[in-house]
Amino acid sequence: MTNVRTWAWVAAGAAAALGAALAVRARVASVPSPRDQHPFLELRVPRVREPIAINAETEGKKVWEAEAGGTGVFKDARGQGMVPYTEAKARWMPGTLYLLLYAGDLDLEGTVTSRDGPVLRDDAFHIELGREGHVYTLDVSVLGTLADADCTGSVGERSGERRCDWGWDSHAAVAVDRDGTLNQVGDNDEEWVVEMAIPLASLGMAAYEARDRMPFAIRRCEVSKGGRGACGGFGTGKVRGEIVLEPDGVDGPQIASGRP
Repeated sequence: MTNVRTWAWVAAGAAAALGAALAVRARVASVPSPRDQHPFLELRVPRVREPIAINAETEGKKVWEAEAGGTGVFKDARGQGMVPYTEAKARWMPGTLYLLLYAGDLDLEGTVTSRDGPVLRDDAFHIELGREGHVYTLDVSVLGTLADADCTGSVGERSGERRCDWGWDSHAAVAVDRDGTLNQVGDNDEEWVVEMAIPLASLGMAAYEARDRMPFAIRRCEVSKGGRGACGGFGTGKVRGEIVLEPDGVDGPQIASGRP
């Protein structure tokens, strides 16, 4: 009888442990993932067949003509279209993310020329790409000056809460085209354009393929002699941004992905 009672206690203990484990598992499963805690604004990025020449010469460059992969006009804090008009477009191919950034501007301001300098004091774009607890920031100015860092945290998190490694190098190729005169008020500047190629290997995303996703946000604040003016962005508010790498290109289907 002692053995029977002993085995009964063992069985009861095992059942209790199993029940506790299942309860913990159920609680964990019920906790939403970080992605589920926020709504996401998708930017569906078409694939290109060949590398894009990074020279900021957009006239006649058909790869950028389609509206696919475009943010549309950046939204300000009220959800209204930013003035002056600002937008971004994205393309991808295995190993590379391409960006075309357009900024309407009546007063081109830029003085920072040192790599990883205070680029956001000038007319500039701030870009964030995320992966597994990392947020990679790339600030690029009207001069083409680049400041990039590998930070802890997530896309959209306040920058003051991050620890950043400014020694990190994105190895991004950058070209800028400007229509106007730098640092001269009253001469009716018009616009500036940035074209970029970002190697995905530098972001730890070399293996990314069609239908993969990455957190993404981009922001611009117009700068003039009087200081910072209007600001707008994509994926910078309560609704976070997310890039989706599409299997199809701007000119139709290109690959058959094995993913569902």
